Amino acid sequence: MRTALLMTIPYIALACQSSPSSEQSAETQASAHCYQKVTGKDTFLLQLVVDDTDVKGVLEYKFHEKDKNSGTVSGALSDNIFRGTYHFKSEGTTSDRPVIFKMMGEQLYEALADSADANGIPIFATDDSRLRFDPSPYSKTDCK
Repeated sequence: MRTALLMTIPYIALACQSSPSSEQSAETQASAHCYQKVTGKDTFLLQLVVDDTDVKGVLEYKFHEKDKNSGTVSGALSDNIFRGTYHFKSEGTTSDRPVIFKMMGEQLYEALADSADANGIPIFATDDSRLRFDPSPYSKTDCK
């Protein structure tokens, strides 16, 4: 599934490879960042390609003995805070929800929602200084 998702975002696959050739476009010169978080038997993977303030990637939540969520993320990076939209498929349904991550060195922290709207969509603080983050980080890993 991850390979299929990477193919939907062509420059991610190129950016996650080792050094780019001189023939590749400036678009493929974006920096790739890959992270993984393991909590018990659950595994979460995030691959991001950052091109200035534009961010695109692939996010997978692999829950043990439960349906996994996998899809793409896109959004903007400002002051090491990535605010984006997670477009994913779970239990045969395609959905969108906001996601926020904070990049800190070799680690990435996922924001915790303040509440949810009537449809269960997470609501986050609009002011970055008021965001709360999961204390258990994703750790940087090699891009595959």
